[in-house]
Amino acid sequence: MLPRGEEGKGLNVSNTISAVSNLVRGLVSLAMLGLLGAGGWFAYEAYDQRLQLDRELKEKTTKLAAKTAEVERLTKENQKLNLALRLLKIDHRLAEIVVLDQRGGAERPSTRFQFVELTKDGDPVGEKKVFTVEGDTIYVDAWVIKYADELVENSDPLRSTSVCLFRRIFGEFQEPSEGFPLDPSGSRPAVYSQGDDMSPLERDIWANFWQYANNPAKSKKAGVRAAHGEAPSIRLERGKLYKVELRASAGLSIIAEDLPRQPAS
Repeated sequence: MLPRGEEGKGLNVSNTISAVSNLVRGLVSLAMLGLLGAGGWFAYEAYDQRLQLDRELKEKTTKLAAKTAEVERLTKENQKLNLALRLLKIDHRLAEIVVLDQRGGAERPSTRFQFVELTKDGDPVGEKKVFTVEGDTIYVDAWVIKYADELVENSDPLRSTSVCLFRRIFGEFQEPSEGFPLDPSGSRPAVYSQGDDMSPLERDIWANFWQYANNPAKSKKAGVRAAHGEAPSIRLERGKLYKVELRASAGLSIIAEDLPRQPAS
């Protein structure tokens, strides 16, 4: 048995060790709690930053998608406008004139020429007509119907281009009323034929041409932008081919081309 003093010392040492051990465990626990707290805070911060990045990415993706859609819309609109512009500028060859002979003096020659209407493929429509006029300048008199631009732009089956009905052709020394007839009044331009029968709209327009020309309400209802006569003129020369053209949204033009040279026999 230990003496009373020694026994007290042993108890004190044991208590001290126990206290130190408890302190160490407490410190370790605090340290671990601190580490766990710090780790949780860092984890929360990382999670919050991830959410923030996700939100920013989503916003940017949404904005990018909107910009992409806007670019696509503008691109399609631009393509549509370009197509509309091309449609409005399409020229249709309606007829050809070729000088067959010119005789007489320079002041007042006699000119013999051929006039033929053409299909959209450039093939002759009907018989070729041959005329002789005094002088070297001729006038091609026609009725022209110009449809509203939006009908041309949208390629309306019956109203996708201006249309023309040739009335007569005459020389510079002739009265228009004495000119040579081309298409009979009330008929339909052969080049714009939609079949064997005229549509009700075509029939009404050509039968009542001047009513459409003088009645804005009637014209607007039919999509007609303008209806009037045109008589472009040209001075004819031998060795030339003259193309009579009609622009989809405009009027008549006569354009000269050189005929191919015939090979020497």
